[in-house]
Amino acid sequence: MKKWMTAAWMFGLSILGVYGQENDSLHVWNLQECMRYAIENSPRAVRQQLSNANLKVSYHEAILRHLPSLSGSVGLSAGFGRNVDPSTNTYTTVNTLSNSYGLNAGITVFNGLQLLNNTRAGRIAKLRGEEAQKQTEDNIALETLTAYFDYTYTLRTQTLAREQVEASRENLRQGRQMKELGLRGAADVAQLEASLAADEYNLTRVENNARTRELKLKEVMNFPPEETIRIDTAYLYAAPAPETTDVSEIVGVATALLPDTRISMMNVRTAKLELSTAKAMLFPSLSASAGVGTSYFKNLKHDATPFHKQFKDNLSKSLSASLSVPIFSAWSRPGNIIRQRNNLRSTEQTHIETQRRIAVEVEQAVLDLNGAYAERIQAEKQVQARLLAYKVARYKYQEGLLSALDLQTTSNQLLEARATLLNAELTWQAKRKLVDYYKGIPLLAE
Repeated sequence: MKKWMTAAWMFGLSILGVYGQENDSLHVWNLQECMRYAIENSPRAVRQQLSNANLKVSYHEAILRHLPSLSGSVGLSAGFGRNVDPSTNTYTTVNTLSNSYGLNAGITVFNGLQLLNNTRAGRIAKLRGEEAQKQTEDNIALETLTAYFDYTYTLRTQTLAREQVEASRENLRQGRQMKELGLRGAADVAQLEASLAADEYNLTRVENNARTRELKLKEVMNFPPEETIRIDTAYLYAAPAPETTDVSEIVGVATALLPDTRISMMNVRTAKLELSTAKAMLFPSLSASAGVGTSYFKNLKHDATPFHKQFKDNLSKSLSASLSVPIFSAWSRPGNIIRQRNNLRSTEQTHIETQRRIAVEVEQAVLDLNGAYAERIQAEKQVQARLLAYKVARYKYQEGLLSALDLQTTSNQLLEARATLLNAELTWQAKRKLVDYYKGIPLLAE
């Protein structure tokens, strides 16, 4: 009975496991899920996280450098043969044993605010790393966005190609029937067979392209290539509408919030601190230190003074201050100032260039968005017109008033119009997502 229950339990677990695997294979991924999976499984994002952890450690080190340094020492030595007797400071041949203890502390009092500048630079570097993390994740999400819509386009054009093949097969079937009735000749049937072969070739080409786009999406997402991924081809981010927000307003938001501009701005702040640090090296530096130490000595052939008495009697204390004044260093300090000033000017120009680049990207994205919307409207009208023309051509063909070649031409025009509409629709969806990103809406926001 016990063995039977165990077997039933294991069978139930296996059934649940198979059911879970089937659910995973049947899961349909939408755009948000693909982007989130890509970010969570990206080695680039992990590398940036590790780099940020190092920057955080460096920032904490810069803070702790303001505190005094403290070190302790313990020494033990044994003398054999000719050596110095610490009690008389003369040479002796008696074996001796001695040890020492010390405690030292030091602090930098002033070094031209270099410590403060280094702390500020460490904090900026940490914040810049956080922005770099956002930049990396946004780039991964945008790459996934492009791959997702490319794959969607190929899957939906694959559906159009299959419908075209089915329509060609139906036309061929009707053509053969009409030939048997004497309404069509062999040339028309041959033309229909050639059209079917061309449509089947086009379907094979589209299917191969779909597999390529699927592999590209898996690569961007770091999805296992041997597993199957199904995406929501009917996914729509928003309902089509023209962009009414002023472009300059979008540019202002993008230049203020995007990681690219924030990183370039932090680079300028870092360059200013590095210039300040280079100037600070021209100032004197002042440091102070203090120490306390004691020792114990024992002659191995005679009784020694007790340890606690020697520890107290040999106690020594010290207090010192050091002032370092830079006088001449073969032009290294002034030369470093010149280099840091030029570096600051270079980073400022890079910041200006970044702002201009983002402004152009925003204007281009808005232009593409509105252009895709206008193309979509015209593509809808074209599809309606081509569909009506195909219906009329098909009716004329059935009545013997149109050749098979003309019918195929009309059918191809309808397929092209539907593909154009699909491209305009998906382009608008992708550009809508991108423009919203420039407007400050996170890419992972629903």
